[in-house]
Amino acid sequence: MWNLFHRRYFVNATAAQQIRNLADDYKADQAINYYTQDSCLFRFLNEILRLENFENLFKFGCYISDLYNQLENLEKQQIQNGRQNITVFRGKKYPTQVIQQLKDSVGNLITLNGLISTTKMYNVAARFAGIGEKREGYNSVIFEFKIDSKCINLYRPCADIKTFSQFPDEKEVLFFMGFIWKIEFMDNYGTNNWYVVLESYTDYNPELTRSILDARLNYKYSDVGDILQQLSDHTSAIDFYQRMLDEDENISGQHRCHIYFNMGVIAEDSGRNLDAINYFKQANSCVKSSESVDIEESTQLKPLLAPNVAATKLHIYNNLTRVYMNIEDERSARKYFQDAVEQNGSQFEHATVLRNFGFFEFKCRKLQDAKRYLEQAVDLVKNYVCYGDFKRSLDALLTHLPTSTGTSTTSS
Repeated sequence: MWNLFHRRYFVNATAAQQIRNLADDYKADQAINYYTQDSCLFRFLNEILRLENFENLFKFGCYISDLYNQLENLEKQQIQNGRQNITVFRGKKYPTQVIQQLKDSVGNLITLNGLISTTKMYNVAARFAGIGEKREGYNSVIFEFKIDSKCINLYRPCADIKTFSQFPDEKEVLFFMGFIWKIEFMDNYGTNNWYVVLESYTDYNPELTRSILDARLNYKYSDVGDILQQLSDHTSAIDFYQRMLDEDENISGQHRCHIYFNMGVIAEDSGRNLDAINYFKQANSCVKSSESVDIEESTQLKPLLAPNVAATKLHIYNNLTRVYMNIEDERSARKYFQDAVEQNGSQFEHATVLRNFGFFEFKCRKLQDAKRYLEQAVDLVKNYVCYGDFKRSLDALLTHLPTSTGTSTTSS
Protein backbone atom coordinates (compact mmCIF):
# COMPACT_ATOMS: atom_id res chain seq x y z
CA MET A 1 0.00 0.00 0.00
CA TRP A 2 2.78 2.45 0.91
CA ASN A 3 4.61 1.75 -2.35
CA LEU A 4 1.38 2.48 -4.23
CA PHE A 5 1.07 5.79 -2.38
CA HIS A 6 4.67 6.77 -3.13
CA ARG A 7 4.25 6.03 -6.84
CA ARG A 8 1.08 8.11 -6.93
CA TYR A 9 2.31 11.13 -4.94
CA PHE A 10 6.10 11.16 -5.36
CA VAL A 11 6.01 14.53 -7.19
CA ASN A 12 3.92 16.13 -4.42
CA ALA A 13 6.32 16.89 -1.57
CA THR A 14 3.57 17.66 0.95
CA ALA A 15 1.62 14.48 0.21
CA ALA A 16 4.81 12.41 0.17
CA GLN A 17 5.69 13.66 3.65
CA GLN A 18 2.15 12.87 4.84
CA ILE A 19 2.57 9.32 3.59
CA ARG A 20 5.95 8.89 5.31
CA ASN A 21 4.52 10.17 8.59
CA LEU A 22 1.50 7.90 8.33
CA ALA A 23 3.63 4.85 7.50
CA ASP A 24 5.94 5.53 10.46
CA ASP A 25 3.16 6.16 12.99
CA TYR A 26 0.44 3.83 11.66
CA LYS A 27 -1.71 2.11 14.31
CA ALA A 28 -4.46 -0.35 13.40
CA ASP A 29 -6.80 1.01 16.10
CA GLN A 30 -6.67 4.48 14.53
CA ALA A 31 -8.00 3.41 11.11
CA ILE A 32 -11.23 5.41 11.46
CA ASN A 33 -9.36 8.57 12.42
CA TYR A 34 -7.05 8.23 9.40
CA TYR A 35 -10.09 7.89 7.13
CA THR A 36 -11.72 11.09 8.44
CA GLN A 37 -8.62 13.24 7.94
CA ASP A 38 -8.45 15.54 4.93
CA SER A 39 -5.52 13.61 3.51
CA CYS A 40 -4.28 11.71 0.49
CA LEU A 41 -5.35 8.44 2.18
CA PHE A 42 -9.00 9.53 2.21
CA ARG A 43 -8.90 10.86 -1.35
CA PHE A 44 -6.98 7.97 -2.91
CA LEU A 45 -9.02 5.24 -1.21
CA ASN A 46 -12.30 6.83 -2.26
CA GLU A 47 -11.04 7.22 -5.82
CA ILE A 48 -10.17 3.50 -5.91
CA LEU A 49 -13.60 2.57 -4.54
CA ARG A 50 -15.44 4.96 -6.87
CA LEU A 51 -13.63 3.65 -9.96
CA GLU A 52 -13.86 0.03 -8.72
CA ASN A 53 -10.10 -0.41 -9.24
CA PHE A 54 -9.92 -3.84 -7.63
CA GLU A 55 -6.20 -4.29 -8.30
CA ASN A 56 -5.39 -1.29 -6.11
CA LEU A 57 -8.15 -2.21 -3.67
CA PHE A 58 -6.36 -5.49 -3.06
CA LYS A 59 -3.22 -3.54 -2.09
CA PHE A 60 -5.27 -1.54 0.43
CA GLY A 61 -6.49 -4.79 1.99
CA CYS A 62 -4.61 -4.44 5.29
CA TYR A 63 -5.94 -0.93 5.93
CA ILE A 64 -9.47 -1.87 4.86
CA SER A 65 -9.32 -4.86 7.21
CA ASP A 66 -8.24 -2.60 10.10
CA LEU A 67 -11.02 -0.14 9.29
CA TYR A 68 -13.57 -2.94 9.16
CA ASN A 69 -12.46 -4.40 12.49
CA GLN A 70 -12.49 -1.07 14.30
CA LEU A 71 -15.87 -0.15 12.87
CA GLU A 72 -17.29 -3.56 13.80
CA ASN A 73 -16.01 -3.33 17.39
CA LEU A 74 -17.41 0.18 17.72
CA GLU A 75 -20.78 -0.98 16.41
CA LYS A 76 -20.89 -3.81 18.95
CA GLN A 77 -20.26 -1.35 21.79
CA GLN A 78 -23.02 0.94 20.57
CA ILE A 79 -25.48 -1.94 20.26
CA GLN A 80 -24.67 -3.07 23.80
CA ASN A 81 -25.37 0.49 24.94
CA GLY A 82 -28.87 0.27 23.48
CA ARG A 83 -28.58 1.69 19.97
CA GLN A 84 -32.01 1.72 18.32
CA ASN A 85 -33.24 2.37 14.79
CA ILE A 86 -31.02 4.73 12.84
CA THR A 87 -31.96 7.62 10.55
CA VAL A 88 -29.07 9.52 9.00
CA PHE A 89 -28.49 11.84 6.05
CA ARG A 90 -26.02 12.26 3.21
CA GLY A 91 -25.69 15.19 0.83
CA LYS A 92 -24.24 14.93 -2.68
CA LYS A 93 -24.19 16.86 -5.94
CA TYR A 94 -25.13 14.84 -9.02
CA PRO A 95 -25.49 15.56 -12.75
CA THR A 96 -28.92 15.22 -14.34
CA GLN A 97 -28.27 11.75 -15.79
CA VAL A 98 -27.66 10.35 -12.29
CA ILE A 99 -30.90 11.93 -11.09
CA GLN A 100 -32.76 10.11 -13.87
CA GLN A 101 -31.12 6.82 -12.87
CA LEU A 102 -32.28 7.33 -9.28
CA LYS A 103 -35.83 8.16 -10.44
CA ASP A 104 -35.90 5.01 -12.56
CA SER A 105 -34.77 2.97 -9.54
CA VAL A 106 -37.54 3.96 -7.11
CA GLY A 107 -38.90 0.77 -5.58
CA ASN A 108 -35.80 -1.16 -6.61
CA LEU A 109 -32.50 -2.09 -4.99
CA ILE A 110 -29.26 -0.16 -5.34
CA THR A 111 -25.74 -0.23 -3.94
CA LEU A 112 -23.59 2.84 -3.42
CA ASN A 113 -19.91 2.44 -4.29
CA GLY A 114 -17.44 2.36 -1.44
CA LEU A 115 -17.72 3.53 2.15
CA ILE A 116 -20.74 5.69 2.88
CA SER A 117 -20.26 8.73 5.11
CA THR A 118 -23.50 10.03 6.60
CA THR A 119 -24.48 12.44 9.35
CA LYS A 120 -27.13 12.63 12.03
CA MET A 121 -27.60 16.32 11.19
CA TYR A 122 -29.75 17.36 8.24
CA ASN A 123 -28.05 20.77 7.94
CA VAL A 124 -24.62 19.13 7.53
CA ALA A 125 -26.00 16.98 4.69
CA ALA A 126 -27.58 20.08 3.12
CA ARG A 127 -24.19 21.81 3.17
CA PHE A 128 -22.50 18.92 1.37
CA ALA A 129 -25.38 18.80 -1.14
CA GLY A 130 -24.85 22.47 -1.96
CA ILE A 131 -28.40 23.53 -1.10
CA GLY A 132 -28.73 27.23 -1.86
CA GLU A 133 -25.54 27.40 -3.93
CA LYS A 134 -25.09 27.99 -7.65
CA ARG A 135 -24.35 24.60 -9.17
CA GLU A 136 -24.67 24.76 -12.95
CA GLY A 137 -25.23 21.33 -14.46
CA TYR A 138 -25.67 19.68 -11.07
CA ASN A 139 -28.54 18.82 -8.74
CA SER A 140 -28.49 18.78 -4.95
CA VAL A 141 -29.54 15.45 -3.45
CA ILE A 142 -30.17 14.68 0.20
CA PHE A 143 -30.41 10.99 1.03
CA GLU A 144 -32.25 9.83 4.12
CA PHE A 145 -31.04 6.38 5.20
CA LYS A 146 -33.36 4.38 7.45
CA ILE A 147 -31.89 1.31 9.17
CA ASP A 148 -34.01 -0.95 11.33
CA SER A 149 -32.23 -2.08 14.51
CA LYS A 150 -32.97 -5.73 13.58
CA CYS A 151 -30.87 -5.34 10.45
CA ILE A 152 -27.73 -3.81 11.90
CA ASN A 153 -24.65 -5.85 12.71
CA LEU A 154 -25.51 -8.42 10.04
CA TYR A 155 -23.42 -8.11 6.92
CA ARG A 156 -21.22 -5.02 7.10
CA PRO A 157 -20.87 -2.75 10.13
CA CYS A 158 -21.98 0.84 10.57
CA ALA A 159 -21.26 3.02 13.58
CA ASP A 160 -21.29 6.55 14.97
CA ILE A 161 -17.63 7.56 14.63
CA LYS A 162 -17.81 11.01 16.28
CA THR A 163 -15.31 10.10 19.03
CA PHE A 164 -12.70 9.01 16.45
CA SER A 165 -13.33 11.64 13.79
CA GLN A 166 -11.21 14.67 12.95
CA PHE A 167 -14.53 16.53 12.60
CA PRO A 168 -16.68 15.46 15.59
CA ASP A 169 -19.17 18.30 15.07
CA GLU A 170 -20.36 16.60 11.87
CA LYS A 171 -21.71 13.66 13.94
CA GLU A 172 -20.71 11.18 11.26
CA VAL A 173 -22.10 7.65 10.95
CA LEU A 174 -19.90 5.54 8.67
CA PHE A 175 -21.19 2.54 6.70
CA PHE A 176 -18.76 -0.08 5.48
CA MET A 177 -18.96 -1.02 1.80
CA GLY A 178 -21.42 -3.74 0.80
CA PHE A 179 -24.77 -2.36 2.02
CA ILE A 180 -27.81 -2.86 -0.21
CA TRP A 181 -30.64 -0.34 -0.13
CA LYS A 182 -34.18 -0.07 -1.41
CA ILE A 183 -35.23 3.33 -2.76
CA GLU A 184 -38.58 3.93 -1.07
CA PHE A 185 -39.29 7.49 -2.15
CA MET A 186 -37.89 10.34 -4.23
CA ASP A 187 -39.25 13.85 -4.54
CA ASN A 188 -38.26 17.18 -6.02
CA TYR A 189 -38.44 20.32 -3.92
CA GLY A 190 -37.27 23.70 -5.13
CA THR A 191 -35.02 24.13 -8.15
CA ASN A 192 -32.86 21.06 -8.76
CA ASN A 193 -33.18 19.89 -5.16
CA TRP A 194 -34.03 16.24 -4.50
CA TYR A 195 -34.86 14.18 -1.43
CA VAL A 196 -34.36 10.40 -1.57
CA VAL A 197 -35.41 7.94 1.14
CA LEU A 198 -33.59 4.60 1.31
CA GLU A 199 -34.20 1.65 3.62
CA SER A 200 -31.86 -1.23 4.42
CA TYR A 201 -32.61 -4.16 2.12
CA THR A 202 -32.40 -6.89 4.76
CA ASP A 203 -35.76 -5.65 6.09
CA TYR A 204 -37.31 -7.12 2.96
CA ASN A 205 -35.46 -10.42 2.71
CA PRO A 206 -35.56 -12.66 5.81
CA GLU A 207 -33.87 -15.49 3.90
CA LEU A 208 -30.89 -13.24 3.12
CA THR A 209 -30.81 -12.03 6.73
CA ARG A 210 -30.65 -15.59 8.01
CA SER A 211 -27.88 -16.44 5.55
CA ILE A 212 -25.91 -13.35 6.51
CA LEU A 213 -26.11 -14.19 10.19
CA ASP A 214 -24.96 -17.76 9.57
CA ALA A 215 -22.19 -16.84 7.15
CA ARG A 216 -20.63 -13.91 9.04
CA LEU A 217 -16.92 -13.80 8.10
CA ASN A 218 -14.33 -11.24 9.10
CA TYR A 219 -13.17 -9.03 6.23
CA LYS A 220 -10.29 -10.66 4.34
CA TYR A 221 -8.71 -10.13 0.94
CA SER A 222 -10.91 -12.84 -0.52
CA ASP A 223 -13.94 -10.59 0.13
CA VAL A 224 -12.73 -8.63 -2.91
CA GLY A 225 -13.17 -11.86 -4.86
CA ASP A 226 -16.68 -12.22 -3.42
CA ILE A 227 -17.54 -8.69 -4.57
CA LEU A 228 -16.15 -9.36 -8.05
CA GLN A 229 -18.09 -12.62 -8.22
CA GLN A 230 -21.33 -10.80 -7.41
CA LEU A 231 -20.49 -8.25 -10.13
CA SER A 232 -20.00 -11.15 -12.61
CA ASP A 233 -16.35 -10.21 -13.14
CA HIS A 234 -15.42 -13.89 -13.07
CA THR A 235 -11.87 -13.62 -14.41
CA SER A 236 -10.81 -11.04 -11.83
CA ALA A 237 -12.60 -12.90 -9.05
CA ILE A 238 -10.70 -16.12 -9.79
CA ASP A 239 -7.47 -14.11 -9.88
CA PHE A 240 -8.09 -12.61 -6.44
CA TYR A 241 -9.09 -15.93 -4.92
CA GLN A 242 -5.96 -17.58 -6.31
CA ARG A 243 -3.76 -14.77 -5.02
CA MET A 244 -5.26 -15.21 -1.58
CA LEU A 245 -4.42 -18.91 -1.67
CA ASP A 246 -0.89 -18.24 -2.94
CA GLU A 247 0.00 -15.38 -0.58
CA ASP A 248 -1.39 -16.55 2.76
CA GLU A 249 -0.14 -19.92 3.96
CA ASN A 250 -2.06 -19.60 7.24
CA ILE A 251 -5.57 -19.65 5.76
CA SER A 252 -7.87 -21.81 7.87
CA GLY A 253 -9.42 -24.92 6.38
CA GLN A 254 -12.89 -23.35 6.53
CA HIS A 255 -11.74 -20.20 4.74
CA ARG A 256 -9.82 -22.22 2.14
CA CYS A 257 -13.00 -24.25 1.58
CA HIS A 258 -14.96 -21.01 1.11
CA ILE A 259 -12.52 -19.84 -1.57
CA TYR A 260 -12.42 -23.12 -3.50
CA PHE A 261 -16.21 -23.43 -3.30
CA ASN A 262 -16.70 -19.96 -4.78
CA MET A 263 -14.15 -20.70 -7.49
CA GLY A 264 -16.19 -23.81 -8.30
CA VAL A 265 -19.41 -21.77 -8.51
CA ILE A 266 -17.72 -19.30 -10.88
CA ALA A 267 -16.33 -22.10 -13.05
CA GLU A 268 -19.76 -23.75 -13.29
CA ASP A 269 -21.43 -20.43 -14.15
CA SER A 270 -18.79 -19.95 -16.88
CA GLY A 271 -19.42 -23.40 -18.37
CA ARG A 272 -16.02 -24.73 -17.28
CA ASN A 273 -17.45 -27.86 -15.73
CA LEU A 274 -14.19 -29.82 -15.38
CA ASP A 275 -12.58 -26.90 -13.54
CA ALA A 276 -15.68 -26.68 -11.35
CA ILE A 277 -15.36 -30.36 -10.43
CA ASN A 278 -11.71 -29.83 -9.49
CA TYR A 279 -12.48 -26.77 -7.31
CA PHE A 280 -15.41 -28.44 -5.54
CA LYS A 281 -13.28 -31.50 -4.79
CA GLN A 282 -10.55 -29.28 -3.36
CA ALA A 283 -13.19 -27.55 -1.23
CA ASN A 284 -14.37 -30.95 -0.05
CA SER A 285 -10.84 -31.85 1.07
CA CYS A 286 -10.78 -28.73 3.30
CA VAL A 287 -14.02 -29.26 5.21
CA LYS A 288 -14.65 -31.78 7.95
CA SER A 289 -17.82 -33.84 8.20
CA SER A 290 -18.40 -32.33 11.64
CA GLU A 291 -18.70 -28.90 10.05
CA SER A 292 -21.94 -29.89 8.31
CA VAL A 293 -25.09 -28.12 9.41
CA ASP A 294 -26.94 -29.72 12.32
CA ILE A 295 -30.24 -31.30 11.29
CA GLU A 296 -31.91 -29.39 14.13
CA GLU A 297 -31.44 -26.21 12.09
CA SER A 298 -34.40 -27.30 9.99
CA THR A 299 -36.14 -23.95 10.15
CA GLN A 300 -33.25 -22.07 8.57
CA LEU A 301 -33.30 -21.10 4.91
CA LYS A 302 -29.95 -20.98 3.16
CA PRO A 303 -29.53 -20.62 -0.62
CA LEU A 304 -26.98 -23.28 -1.57
CA LEU A 305 -25.25 -21.17 -4.19
CA ALA A 306 -24.96 -17.93 -2.20
CA PRO A 307 -21.28 -16.91 -2.25
CA ASN A 308 -21.25 -15.65 1.34
CA VAL A 309 -22.56 -18.88 2.87
CA ALA A 310 -19.87 -21.06 4.44
CA ALA A 311 -19.83 -24.28 2.41
CA THR A 312 -20.52 -27.67 4.02
CA LYS A 313 -20.20 -31.14 2.54
CA LEU A 314 -23.91 -31.01 1.68
CA HIS A 315 -23.37 -27.82 -0.36
CA ILE A 316 -20.32 -29.28 -2.09
CA TYR A 317 -21.97 -32.61 -2.96
CA ASN A 318 -25.08 -30.80 -4.19
CA ASN A 319 -23.00 -28.67 -6.52
CA LEU A 320 -20.94 -31.62 -7.71
CA THR A 321 -24.24 -33.33 -8.53
CA ARG A 322 -25.23 -30.26 -10.58
CA VAL A 323 -21.96 -30.18 -12.51
CA TYR A 324 -22.07 -33.90 -13.32
CA MET A 325 -25.66 -33.37 -14.46
CA ASN A 326 -24.37 -30.60 -16.76
CA ILE A 327 -21.92 -32.97 -18.46
CA GLU A 328 -24.45 -35.83 -18.46
CA ASP A 329 -22.31 -38.10 -16.30
CA GLU A 330 -25.26 -39.97 -14.82
CA ARG A 331 -23.22 -42.36 -12.70
CA SER A 332 -21.22 -39.63 -10.92
CA ALA A 333 -24.28 -37.42 -10.51
CA ARG A 334 -26.12 -40.24 -8.74
CA LYS A 335 -23.13 -40.92 -6.48
CA TYR A 336 -22.87 -37.32 -5.27
CA PHE A 337 -26.63 -37.00 -4.97
CA GLN A 338 -26.60 -39.95 -2.59
CA ASP A 339 -23.67 -38.42 -0.69
CA ALA A 340 -25.54 -35.11 -0.37
CA VAL A 341 -28.72 -36.76 0.91
CA GLU A 342 -26.74 -38.54 3.64
CA GLN A 343 -25.31 -35.28 5.05
CA ASN A 344 -26.82 -33.33 7.92
CA GLY A 345 -28.57 -30.16 6.83
CA SER A 346 -31.72 -28.11 7.06
CA GLN A 347 -34.99 -29.22 5.49
CA PHE A 348 -34.64 -26.49 2.88
CA GLU A 349 -31.16 -27.70 1.93
CA HIS A 350 -32.31 -31.29 1.57
CA ALA A 351 -35.36 -30.15 -0.39
CA THR A 352 -33.11 -28.23 -2.79
CA VAL A 353 -30.96 -31.32 -3.35
CA LEU A 354 -34.06 -33.47 -3.96
CA ARG A 355 -35.54 -30.97 -6.40
CA ASN A 356 -32.25 -30.73 -8.32
CA PHE A 357 -32.13 -34.49 -8.67
CA GLY A 358 -35.79 -34.61 -9.60
CA PHE A 359 -34.95 -32.35 -12.54
CA PHE A 360 -32.07 -34.67 -13.43
CA GLU A 361 -34.33 -37.74 -13.43
CA PHE A 362 -36.77 -35.84 -15.62
CA LYS A 363 -33.98 -35.17 -18.14
CA CYS A 364 -33.17 -38.90 -18.01
CA ARG A 365 -36.88 -39.61 -18.75
CA LYS A 366 -37.29 -41.42 -15.43
CA LEU A 367 -40.53 -39.63 -14.72
CA GLN A 368 -41.71 -41.68 -11.75
CA ASP A 369 -38.38 -41.23 -9.96
CA ALA A 370 -38.49 -37.51 -10.76
CA LYS A 371 -42.01 -37.33 -9.34
CA ARG A 372 -40.96 -39.10 -6.15
CA TYR A 373 -38.02 -36.76 -5.49
CA LEU A 374 -40.04 -33.62 -6.21
CA GLU A 375 -42.85 -34.81 -3.93
CA GLN A 376 -40.33 -35.36 -1.14
CA ALA A 377 -38.90 -31.89 -1.74
CA VAL A 378 -42.34 -30.26 -1.62
CA ASP A 379 -43.19 -32.09 1.59
CA LEU A 380 -40.00 -30.83 3.28
CA VAL A 381 -40.79 -27.16 2.54
CA LYS A 382 -44.55 -27.19 3.15
CA ASN A 383 -44.09 -24.71 6.03
CA TYR A 384 -41.70 -22.43 4.13
CA VAL A 385 -42.35 -19.31 2.06
CA CYS A 386 -40.73 -21.10 -0.90
CA TYR A 387 -43.41 -23.84 -0.85
CA GLY A 388 -45.24 -22.33 -3.84
CA ASP A 389 -42.10 -22.36 -5.99
CA PHE A 390 -41.38 -26.02 -5.20
CA LYS A 391 -45.04 -26.95 -5.74
CA ARG A 392 -45.04 -25.31 -9.18
CA SER A 393 -42.03 -27.45 -10.14
CA LEU A 394 -43.93 -30.57 -9.13
CA ASP A 395 -47.11 -29.48 -10.91
CA ALA A 396 -45.14 -28.82 -14.11
CA LEU A 397 -43.73 -32.34 -13.94
CA LEU A 398 -47.16 -33.88 -13.38
CA THR A 399 -48.35 -32.52 -16.72
CA HIS A 400 -45.88 -34.91 -18.38
CA LEU A 401 -47.19 -38.00 -16.57
CA PRO A 402 -50.11 -40.23 -17.57
CA THR A 403 -53.37 -39.13 -15.97
CA SER A 404 -53.53 -42.24 -13.76
CA THR A 405 -50.37 -41.18 -11.95
CA GLY A 406 -50.89 -37.46 -12.14
CA THR A 407 -52.14 -36.92 -8.62
CA SER A 408 -49.63 -35.64 -6.05
CA THR A 409 -49.54 -37.24 -2.64
CA THR A 410 -48.43 -34.04 -0.94
CA SER A 411 -50.75 -31.85 1.07
CA SER A 412 -51.39 -28.31 -0.04
